[in-house]
Amino acid sequence: MLTTKTTLHPSFPPTMVQAQSTPSWHNFRILFVFFSLSRVILLAARVKLLVGSDKHFDYRHFYEMAQLSDRGFYPHIHYWVEYPPLFPWLSTLVYRLCTLIATSTGIETWYYAITGLLRVSAEMCVLWMVYSIACEIWGDKLAWRSAMLYILFFVPYYLWNGAFDPLPAFALLLALYSLVRRHEALSAIAAGLGAAFKVFPILIVPLAVCTLPNVWQKVRYVAIALGLLALSVIPFLVVSPGIMIASLGNLLGRTSWETIWAILDGYFGPGSVAPLAGRFSPSTAFAVTASSIPWNIVTAVFFTIFAVFYLRFWGKRSGRRLIAGTGFTLHLLLVYSKGYSPQYLIWVAPIAAIVFPNVKGAIYLALLGVVNLLEYPGYFHFLPNSTWLLVTVVVCRTALLITIGFDYLKTALWNFKLEHLTTIATS
Repeated sequence: MLTTKTTLHPSFPPTMVQAQSTPSWHNFRILFVFFSLSRVILLAARVKLLVGSDKHFDYRHFYEMAQLSDRGFYPHIHYWVEYPPLFPWLSTLVYRLCTLIATSTGIETWYYAITGLLRVSAEMCVLWMVYSIACEIWGDKLAWRSAMLYILFFVPYYLWNGAFDPLPAFALLLALYSLVRRHEALSAIAAGLGAAFKVFPILIVPLAVCTLPNVWQKVRYVAIALGLLALSVIPFLVVSPGIMIASLGNLLGRTSWETIWAILDGYFGPGSVAPLAGRFSPSTAFAVTASSIPWNIVTAVFFTIFAVFYLRFWGKRSGRRLIAGTGFTLHLLLVYSKGYSPQYLIWVAPIAAIVFPNVKGAIYLALLGVVNLLEYPGYFHFLPNSTWLLVTVVVCRTALLITIGFDYLKTALWNFKLEHLTTIATS
C-alpha cells in the first residue's frame, strides 16, 4: 500500500535526502548522466550545422539580434523585442563575451555553443526538478518513473530550433519545488525571475497566495515575485518608454498563430513579428491583421474560469494538489492564448510526468509528442500547403490540453487517486 505525505507543512520529510540511499536514486544518477551526455552530443552536432547557415531558426534570430550591439543598439532600449527583457539581454551579454574570445565565424560558433549549453543545462535542471518534486509528493520509486517518462516521451524541439524555454521552465519548477518544501522566499524569487524570461512562471503567484497559510507570507511572496519582475521592466520604461511599451504591447497584440483562434481567423502560418530592421519604430510591434474573434468576451469567460478555480483552490495545502493546480492553470492559459509554438511542450511535459507517473502519463506524453512532431517538422517543413494537417494538429492538441487539464483539475480540487498508482508503487 502506498503511503505518502503531501501536505505543505514545515515537518514535511526531506524525501530527496532519504532517496539518496535507495536503488532508485542510484538509477536516477545513471539516467541523468546518460541524458546529459546525449543532449550535449546532439547540441554539438547542431552547432556545427548552424555556423554559417542562413536558415532561419531561433538560434540565428537571437544571434542576429545580439549582433546589433556591434552598432551600439541594445534590446528594449533601441529596438523592441517580442520577449521580456531577461533573455535578450543575457543573449547580448553572451555575444559580447564571444567577441572578446574569438573573431569572425568563431564568434558565431562560441555564441551557439554557450547559449546552447545554457539551454541544455537548464533542461538537465528540469529533469532534476521532475525527480525532486516527484520524490516529495510520491516517494523515490515513483519519482524514478516520472524521470523515465520525461526522458522517453518528451520531444526536445528546442534543441533543434534553439528556443530558450528550458530556462524559464526550470524557474517554474524550482518555484514549485521550493513552495512544496516551504522555502517561500526562494520560490518567489524563482517565479519573478522566470516571469522576466517568459510570462508562464507568473502562474505560481496566485497559487502561492491560495496555499500559503497566513497573510504576511502571501504579501511577501507577491511583493518579491512581482517586485523582481518590475525591476526587469522599469529601468527600460525610464530609459526608453516608447520601445519598452511596444515590447510589452507585442505580448498582447500579436496576431494569433497555431491555435484554435488562428484557425478561426483563417491563419495557417507560424508566429511572426517584424524583422529586426523594422523594430526601431514602436508602431511595428502591434498586430496588423484584424481578428474576427470577440476577444473581450473570450477573455471574460477565461478570467471567470480562473477566478472560480482560485476560489475553490483557496486553502489547499497538499503538494500534489499544488502541482496539479499548476498543470490545470498552465493548460487553461495555453488554451486561452492567442499563440502556440511547439517548444511550449517543455512547459507541459514535466508537469504531466510528475502528476501521472504511470501508463496514463506515458499515453498523454506520447500523444502530445506525436502531435508536436506532426506540427513541426511535419506541417511546417514537409507539408506547408496541407492546411488540413495543421487544423487536425491544432484540434487534437487543444483536445489533449483540455482532457489533461480536466484530469489535473480533479486532482487539484477533489484529490482523486491516480489510476493504478498503488500497483505501480509496489511493482
